[in-house]
Amino acid sequence: MSARTFVHALALALLYALMVGSLHPVDLVLGFVLALGVMRLFPMAGLPPVLPAREHWRRTLHLPRFGWALAVLVTRSCFHVLRIVFGPLERADRAGVVEVPMGERTARGVQVSSWVISLAPGTVLLELDWEKRVMRMHALDASDPAQLIQQQDNFYQRYQRAVFP
Repeated sequence: MSARTFVHALALALLYALMVGSLHPVDLVLGFVLALGVMRLFPMAGLPPVLPAREHWRRTLHLPRFGWALAVLVTRSCFHVLRIVFGPLERADRAGVVEVPMGERTARGVQVSSWVISLAPGTVLLELDWEKRVMRMHALDASDPAQLIQQQDNFYQRYQRAVFP
């Protein structure tokens, strides 16, 4: 086991210990074993890619912009959901499934886009179709699928691509 793998597994084990609210050695060992299992089953989730130093710093510098854009997206989505919930009843029948093309996203980029889709209230990822290279999402307001696809692509191009391509 490499030092990098050990450090990541240890970090996940500590996260597990915080989640269960116990720093008992048995819980720490169990968390470490579970972390190794998760990292083995989902390798992209455990080990980020090794990047040249220049690329690493470039992405790090863009991270605050991505975080701010994500916070704005979540806030706007909250207000949009409130308008749907407390608005006219005819808005309730606009829900539907939209297929968002993965485009040029890497596997990690698709992973982050999926997380962004599910984090924003009013949308949730349903499925990743790697053969068609589309992300199927459910939206509370799918009355204009082209607009939803455009919003997802704009977020990726403007904010996410620089950090998680």
